Amino acid sequence: MLRSIARSAVFAAAFALAGVTSAVPASATDAYLPPQVLGLIATATPVPLNCTDGRCSTQLSSFCLQEDRPVPGDGQRYHVAGMGDVTVVITRSDGGTAEFSSAGLIDFVSEGDFSRVRVQMAEHRLQSLDAVSVAVRVQPMVSLLPQSDAPVSAEITARDEETAYGAPRMLAEGFFRQGLTRTDAALAIRRMVSALPASATAIGSATREARRDVWQKVTSGGGLQALSSDGVKRAKGALDRCGAYADMGVKLTLRGCLENTHDKTLRDINDEYWNSVPAGY
Repeated sequence: MLRSIARSAVFAAAFALAGVTSAVPASATDAYLPPQVLGLIATATPVPLNCTDGRCSTQLSSFCLQEDRPVPGDGQRYHVAGMGDVTVVITRSDGGTAEFSSAGLIDFVSEGDFSRVRVQMAEHRLQSLDAVSVAVRVQPMVSLLPQSDAPVSAEITARDEETAYGAPRMLAEGFFRQGLTRTDAALAIRRMVSALPASATAIGSATREARRDVWQKVTSGGGLQALSSDGVKRAKGALDRCGAYADMGVKLTLRGCLENTHDKTLRDINDEYWNSVPAGY
């Protein structure tokens, strides 16, 4: 209890130092209230995009910076904000690589949950980039602001920008930074989900062979090297647990089981973040 009070005091002091003394409340008279401003969890190693049916895409782990706002609906579009950036990493046919800002190349789309965001681009763009494969790297302190065709009040816009660029985003980094066990576990699970074949969406897909194959793929690809051993161990435990359910005869999809674990992990951290933020944010 004392530790929680002390931590809240530290957070309040940080907000004051950052120049945040009060938040603009969401007015009941606003014609339109945008969905939550999100943060992206940084990735030290690039996350590959899978290309199929003319589109290259993957999922990234995210979190919510505004508890009082509506959860983004499926298909809600976002754009990058904050002090970090998302970069595109391409591999050319000659084996060379290049990295540059994703602005204008990558779309960010919600799948109806604040704990994950889909990034996507048209596959034909790979030709213009002279690329045979593409990945994305998320720098620290990246936020996502919701796009809207509806008019938004100046007060709400100002609050959202302060959330994306200011103290709320800086403080959230302490909860969601890479190197923490639960954050690293969520990142590792997200890697497994992205590495799963299309058959992993079928009921009963959590076979021993499928679990072994996905684990071998994520460990051999180097995507887990920057993560803590405790986080990776926890992610492997989630894979084993999903497998144990399947071995007991529970009909489930391997992707769905892992995604549920990923989402719950980030929601638990998000609850702790919200409880520590000064009232009004």
